[in-house]
Amino acid sequence: MINYNICMKKFALLVVLVLVASASFAQNYYNEWIDYTKTYYRFKVGSTGLYRINGNVLAAFDLSSQPAQNFQLWRNGKQVSLHTSL
Repeated sequence: MINYNICMKKFALLVVLVLVASASFAQNYYNEWIDYTKTYYRFKVGSTGLYRINGNVLAAFDLSSQPAQNFQLWRNGKQVSLHTSL
């Protein structure tokens, strides 16, 4: 005779394991914003604060001719406010 309680418990355990396993593959790596057809530049900073990137640094990357309003600042996939001046 088949014990249906044991079969139902095993089935419920299987369903839970499948749901947990499928959720483990849905991790966010914060790189969904990247457009691989564009060029990005990375400027490393030592600590949190306000930083100035002067014209000499931009000229070294051949960015001195680019309008400042086209620049964007990103951190962990979210755009951060950027203040520009001449």
